Amino acid sequence: MCGRYMIMAQRRQIAERLAAQDALSDDTLATTVAPGQPAAVVTTATTARKLEAMRWGLKPTWETGTNRNVLLINARAETLAQKPTFQQLLESQRCLIPANGFFEWENLPKGRKRAVCYRLRDRGLFAMAGLWDVQPDAAGHPVRAFTIITTAANDMVRLVHDRMPVILTPETEAAWLQPGQHIPDLLALLHPYAAQPLTVEDGAPFLALPREIKQQLLPF
Repeated sequence: MCGRYMIMAQRRQIAERLAAQDALSDDTLATTVAPGQPAAVVTTATTARKLEAMRWGLKPTWETGTNRNVLLINARAETLAQKPTFQQLLESQRCLIPANGFFEWENLPKGRKRAVCYRLRDRGLFAMAGLWDVQPDAAGHPVRAFTIITTAANDMVRLVHDRMPVILTPETEAAWLQPGQHIPDLLALLHPYAAQPLTVEDGAPFLALPREIKQQLLPF
């Protein structure tokens, strides 16, 4: 699964990299994103891309009073077309989630865990494949929310975890957002990203850095 990721970039840089119109309302988005937090997402209407803020995590349609805090932060690529929760979103509500890296936790002796961070070797932005929806909050107000699609881990990530987010190339980013795509063609885009362009680093320093210092580490 993908339970944390980071986005260390200014709005202008994200919008330029993903050819999207900036529709974000402020600069208060987290740089290390956790489930339930708002994050930058790119959606499309016809051919225009829009950069907007959404909550990370969809509320399950089967939610009851005993699990009202459950959020679907990941969706498995292999079963998207079979699950009613995701099938309709796959047809018409796909998105890109910009990131600089994602985190997994390595199991260490004596029950300890170590955060590791996977990034592109050039430290640049990439886009993860996602689905989004509009759902009511506790007060009945509409909230836009998203989930990150995961697939089997590549050879690098598999050393720590058996799943990883679907990272798209610039070419497949366009295909993922293009309206009118057939579901088999969309599913064909959801495969593990190659290991060679990625590097793995100790994740703890990134998780601990304040926002101001993180933005100084931008590769732009």
